[in-house]
Amino acid sequence: MDSLLSTKGGSCELRFGVAQFDHYDPLAEIDKLAEWGFDYVEPAGVKIMQLSETSFREAVNAARACPIHVEAMCTLLPADLKIVGPGIDLSHVRDYVGKALARAEVLGVRTIMFGSPSSRNVPDGFSRGRAWDQLQEFLLWMGDEIVCHKYGFVIAVEPLRKAESNIINNVAEAYDLVIQINHPKIQIVVDFFHLAEESEEPTILVKAKDKIAHLHFANPWGGRSFPSQPMEHPGYAPFFANVRAIGYRGRLSLEANTTDFHADAPRALAALRQMALAYPKEPVGSPEVQ
Repeated sequence: MDSLLSTKGGSCELRFGVAQFDHYDPLAEIDKLAEWGFDYVEPAGVKIMQLSETSFREAVNAARACPIHVEAMCTLLPADLKIVGPGIDLSHVRDYVGKALARAEVLGVRTIMFGSPSSRNVPDGFSRGRAWDQLQEFLLWMGDEIVCHKYGFVIAVEPLRKAESNIINNVAEAYDLVIQINHPKIQIVVDFFHLAEESEEPTILVKAKDKIAHLHFANPWGGRSFPSQPMEHPGYAPFFANVRAIGYRGRLSLEANTTDFHADAPRALAALRQMALAYPKEPVGSPEVQ
C-alpha cells in the first residue's frame, strides 16, 4: 500500500515504516503495523543474523504473508565487528556481511542502512585519513557484491551525531563520501534526529538530493521520541519543506524511543501524514531556536 500525499504545490510520495529501535520489534508487530496504516517494516540486520536458518525461513514466510512487507533494514553490523582501525579481519567481515546481504535479499529489502557507529568509529591515535579510506573500501566492496549477485537493494550511509560516532556526523560529510566512492549502489539516509542534533541546515537535502535513498525520523526533544504533533518541534517544517522541494519519493521510517509502542506508533503516523501535507514545496532553512 503506497502513501500518495497530494498537496497544493504538487505531490509528495512517501512510504511510512517503523525501524527497529529501543525494545520493540517491528517485524514481530508487522500485522499490527499494517492495521495502523504503515507501508513497510525495517528490522535490524543484527537481529536477522541471530536467527537460525529455520527461524529465518519462518520469519520470511510470515512477513510475506502479511499485507505489508520488509522493505528496509537498519543496524547492519554488530558492535564487535570492526571495519575501521588496525588489524581488521577482512575475511570475517566479508563472510558476515555477505551472509547478511543474502538474507536481506530473501526478505525483499530495498535499502540497507549503514550506521553501525561502534563498527566504524575511529580508534584513538588511528589515522583519520586511513579510516576514511577503509570506509570507502568497505562500501565499494559492498556495492560490488550487490552488483555481482544482482541484489535489488542499495546501501545508504547514515550520518550520526557526535554523541554516537566520531566520523560521518552530518549529511554533507556523507555526501562527500558517497560522491568520492561514486558507486550506484552506495547512497545516503537522512535522519531528522541527527540532522537536528548536529544543527545541520535542512537545505543540505537540496545539495544531496540525487543521493538520498531513505529517511529516518524522531523527535529530538523528549529523548528521541516518536513525534506526536506537527508543531511540537520547530525543525519539522523546514525538514518537510525541503523533502517536498527535492521531490523525494521514497520511504521514511520512524526510529525512536517509546514507553507505549501501541499508542505512540499510530499517533506518530498521523502526525507524519499531516506534516507531509502541511508545508510549502520550497527550500527552507532552520528557524531561530531560543
